[in-house]
Amino acid sequence: MASGGYRPGAGRKKGSKDKKLRKPSKSRKPANTEKQKLEKMLALDKKAKASFYQEYLQRVSKGERLTIQEKKLMNTLGIELAAGLNEDDKTNAKAENLDPLAYMLKVMNDPVVELERRDRMAIASAPYCHSRKGEGNKKEDRSDRARKAGQGRFAGAKAPVRLKSVK
Repeated sequence: MASGGYRPGAGRKKGSKDKKLRKPSKSRKPANTEKQKLEKMLALDKKAKASFYQEYLQRVSKGERLTIQEKKLMNTLGIELAAGLNEDDKTNAKAENLDPLAYMLKVMNDPVVELERRDRMAIASAPYCHSRKGEGNKKEDRSDRARKAGQGRFAGAKAPVRLKSVK
């Protein structure tokens, strides 16, 4: 039975191969060099990785398009750098014996730390420092409102002074 679809007998027979070898495409050759670049970059120390990551971020901000390999490299570098930062923070927190809230407040108030991280720490620590309006015990709220209403102009009269009898 012939293959090929619309016209009977058209196309290559099943099992036959090309007699000439196909030329490798040009796009595959740079992929190998990019793969080698990836391996070299991942073997470097943290500062070099950070500089490469910063370079990629600058290229993206300028509007250049990154190849798939470069995007993968950027993702792996970002993950490794974030993991490295987290490890450093954990060791610092363990060395100081801080509870999580104290650590978050320390990072939030540190002017040396980058602004985004300080913002995240402020957001994370806010529920522990300030309660939301309307949150809490209803009985306590009711008694607080009653106490406030009983003060000032609407305060009850003071008890009369007791006279002591003299013998």
